[in-house]
Amino acid sequence: MDPGHLGTAFHGGGHYENFPVASWLLPAEMRGALLALYRFARTGDDLADEGNLDPEVRQAGLNALRAGLRGHNTQSIKPAEHQEIGSALRLELIARQLDTLQAEKLLDAFEMDVLHQPYPTISDLMIYCRHSADPIGRIMLAAAKIIDDPNADCPVTAASDAICSGLQLVNFSQDMGQDFARQRVYVPRQWWPAGWLPAAGAQALSDQVKHQWAEQMAQLGQDQIVRGAELVSKIRRSARGPRVRLGLEIAMVIEGGLAISRRVLADPLAVWRRSPALSRADLAVIVLQAMMTFIHPRRHSA
Repeated sequence: MDPGHLGTAFHGGGHYENFPVASWLLPAEMRGALLALYRFARTGDDLADEGNLDPEVRQAGLNALRAGLRGHNTQSIKPAEHQEIGSALRLELIARQLDTLQAEKLLDAFEMDVLHQPYPTISDLMIYCRHSADPIGRIMLAAAKIIDDPNADCPVTAASDAICSGLQLVNFSQDMGQDFARQRVYVPRQWWPAGWLPAAGAQALSDQVKHQWAEQMAQLGQDQIVRGAELVSKIRRSARGPRVRLGLEIAMVIEGGLAISRRVLADPLAVWRRSPALSRADLAVIVLQAMMTFIHPRRHSA
């Protein structure tokens, strides 16, 4: 994965995430929970769609994660290391008086990926995002005590959900070429040209269709991120002490997501050849913009 890819730009490592969990900016008291969450989400995501594992092996690994998350720690559940990863997250959540519902939603999304089928409409794709992306933001906010209940809807969680779903959509747009090569079609069927099927591959698509798909996905993601950008000012008004650092982290995520979406929109066909990357200069600008946004919240636009 390109180190300039959205996500690796913020926390390093070989994978990207919708939220750069456990990065150096986050308050120390949050890191135990968020490292456990990162390991859980990373393992689940790898089980869901990385490599050449059989579906039965993938599902067994996810079952072990779920068993650990639910506290069903028995020797009969394999693989044991996945069970332990689920158990570690459960203990971190319980220590903070949080339940496991949002983490269960992540597992639901991973199971959708094991049996991946393109979604009929953009509304169906957004339902997937509510499981695959939004729980991360809600758990982070609860771990930081910005919200009390990650399962309750409120203006703060609505803004967080918009950012997380938006980043997921931007990731789909920037990775369109990679995903098609892996037979992962996240473009909803309502966008498909008449008669086209995934088995025909990207080579059967016109440049006009490829351009339109990447552009539409990036624009949808950008719109969602902009809609949720008010989360920074909400945290700034309510946060004290180390939680301010979470606000800065989220401001960086917003600026990074918008930067990538603009890159895709500038040349939608390019993502079919290679995912866009952020340079060190881009990252420096993002950090500066995030700091300015946190100090003086501004209205984001495309």
